[in-house]
Amino acid sequence: DNEVMVLHTLAVSPKLKGKGYGSKFVEFYERYALEHGCRYLRMDTWENNFAARSLYKKLGYREIGIVISEFCGISGFRLVCLEKKL
Repeated sequence: DNEVMVLHTLAVSPKLKGKGYGSKFVEFYERYALEHGCRYLRMDTWENNFAARSLYKKLGYREIGIVISEFCGISGFRLVCLEKKL
């Protein structure tokens, strides 16, 4: 557990889509995790967020499962869990 850091929420304004901000933030967080002794970074995204899933795959993350949860009062919300060994 002390080697895992979790990024729970990453959001970029739709106005800034495609400018690399998402990738830059993930890269920053990966460095931050390593500097704090964490060899793994985990995150999640909504199952239907295909743009995020594609980006994370391109950045070397693998999908490791789906968690069904409640989000903003919506039950049955499916989150794809991702992980990367840094």
